[in-house]
Amino acid sequence: MNSPRALFFAIAPVLLVASFAAAVPPDRGDLAAAYQRFDHVASTTPKDPATREMLSRGFDGLTAEFFSGRFGAALQRLASIESSLRQYGDDEQAEMRALAGQRFVVSPRTVVVGKPSTLTLRVDELDGVAPGSSPVSIVVTAGDMRVEVPFAHDQTIELPAIAKSGPVQVWAAYGIIGDHKVARVFALDEPLADTQAKFDARIKALEANGTLGASDLASLKARAALLSPDMDRTRSVTLLADLSALSVAIARELDLAEAGKSPYAVRGELWRMYRVLGTELPVRQYVPEGDGPFPLVIAFHGAGADENMFFDGYGEGALLKLAKSRCVAVVCPPTVPFGVSPNVLDRFLDEVAKSIPFDRSRVLLVGHSMGAITASRLAALKPTLVAGAACIAGFSEPERHAEQLPPRRVFLAELDPLFPLEQTRATVEAAQRQGGSIELTVVPHEGHTLVVDRVLPQAIDWLLARPARTTATTKPTASTPSTSPMKTGSPAPAEKDASPSAGPRQ
Repeated sequence: MNSPRALFFAIAPVLLVASFAAAVPPDRGDLAAAYQRFDHVASTTPKDPATREMLSRGFDGLTAEFFSGRFGAALQRLASIESSLRQYGDDEQAEMRALAGQRFVVSPRTVVVGKPSTLTLRVDELDGVAPGSSPVSIVVTAGDMRVEVPFAHDQTIELPAIAKSGPVQVWAAYGIIGDHKVARVFALDEPLADTQAKFDARIKALEANGTLGASDLASLKARAALLSPDMDRTRSVTLLADLSALSVAIARELDLAEAGKSPYAVRGELWRMYRVLGTELPVRQYVPEGDGPFPLVIAFHGAGADENMFFDGYGEGALLKLAKSRCVAVVCPPTVPFGVSPNVLDRFLDEVAKSIPFDRSRVLLVGHSMGAITASRLAALKPTLVAGAACIAGFSEPERHAEQLPPRRVFLAELDPLFPLEQTRATVEAAQRQGGSIELTVVPHEGHTLVVDRVLPQAIDWLLARPARTTATTKPTASTPSTSPMKTGSPAPAEKDASPSAGPRQ
C-alpha cells in the first residue's frame, strides 16, 4: 500500500492541529495491538546477542508497568523499543508514538454484502502516551475495493457495495512509517441480527433435545455469543475474532449437531469451551489431519495471559506452527484452574478425549512463567497422566509428590528479572538432588518473556522425544489438592485487563 498521497500530505498540517478528543485510559485491546506489533518485530529481527539483550531488557522492563496498571507507560515504552531497534529519527518516532497512543473505533462492526454502507470512525487519544504525529489518511480495503480519506478524529466513511463476505480492513497511513492495520469490520451475507436469531433458535432446540454433550453445548453458546454487534475490549477472544469466518463455522457445527454428530470432532484450529467440574474453560486448540491418536501437548500461559497467548503471541504463534509441522495436537487452556487444583487435569483430559483422538500415554506439558510452575507441579502430582513437562522461565517442586516422576526440562533465561537465574537454578538443583529426572538449560542473552520464542522449538522436540508413559508409574502421595492459587513469584495480573494477546482467527 504505497500509493501517492500528495493531497493528503498537503493537508496534513491542518489535520494535526485539529482539536483532539479527550484522552481515554488504555485497555486490553490497545495492549493487544501494541504487543502484536512488538511480537512481530522481536520475531523478525536478527538474533544476535546485543539485539536480543536490548529487546529482552526493554520488554521485561515494561512488565512492571503492565502489572501495576500503568498501561499508557507500557505502550509508550513499546513504541520506544521499536523506534530504537529500527533506528528511527525524530519524525518517525513521533509517528510511532501516535500509533501507540491512538485507539481507532469503527462502527458498525458488520456490513452486508452487496449493499453500500457507511462507517463511523472515532479516534481516541490514549492517556499516558505522549502526543505524536497523526496519520495522513485512513484507508479501507476489502478485496479489490479501496477507499482512502484524509485523517480526522471523527468522521464518516462511505463504502461501495462489497462483493463477498470477509474482513474489511481499516488502515492508518502514516507519512514515513507506512500503513498499519488499526481496526476491522466484517462483511456478512445477511444482517448480523438475522444470523444471531437463527443460531439462537437452533441452539435452544438442541438444548431442549438434551442429546448434546455439556462441553459441546457450552462451546456452541460461547462461539455464537462472539457474534455480537459490540466488542468486549476486556476479552482477547472478542478482539480479533473473524465474525465472517465464525458465522460460517457455527452454521456447519449446528448442522453436525442436528445430525447427531459431534460438532467439534474436527481437524484444524478452534476456540471452544470445555465444561470441567462445573466450570467452563475457554481453550484454543489445534488437531492435525488424520485419524490419530496424536501426542497431546497442553500449553500453560504465564500470569496475566489467557488461552490465546500461545497461538497469537510468544513469537507470532510459534506453537501453532510447530504443532502443524510435528503433527501433534495442542490445547491451550487457562492456567489458573490447573494450578488451584491438579485434579482438574483428570477431568479435563476426559473431556478433551471426547473430540480429540490423542494418545493418553503421550500427554505432554509446556508452560511459561506461572504456566511453567503449573506444568512442573502437575508432572509431580499427576505422573500417571503426564509423560513429560517443559518449563520455560519458571519452576516449582511440591513438597509431597510421587516417588517416580516423569522427565522435566527447565529452560531458564539468563536476564530474567522475575525468576532470577541463580535463585531459580538453586531450586531446580535441589529438586535434582532429590532424584527427579530434571534437565536444566540456561539460555544466554534472553529475558523472561522473549525466551519462549527462542526455546519453544527445542522444548517441543524434547517433549516429543520422551518415551510414552508406562502404567507402572507410582501414584502421587499428595492426594489433597491445593485450595488457593499458587504463589508464582511474579506480580499478580491486573484484575480486568490481563494479557496483551490476540483472539482466534475463526
